[in-house]
Amino acid sequence: MALEMELNHLTKADLARKLGISRARVTQVLNLLKLPEELIEEVERMGDYWGRRLLTERMLRGSVHS
Repeated sequence: MALEMELNHLTKADLARKLGISRARVTQVLNLLKLPEELIEEVERMGDYWGRRLLTERMLRGSVHS
């Protein structure tokens, strides 16, 4: 998303309209890029568990500082 915004000179609102999502959702996704590298690596090590949720977005919100 960040690359799309940069390459096409889009605002969060522009990107939200293009993707059919809210501007707030764009902000939430972009904030994931601000997570500490160690946390990102820990989440990646957990792998994919589609049958049950090990980690939710809500659980991660406290780790992201806007």
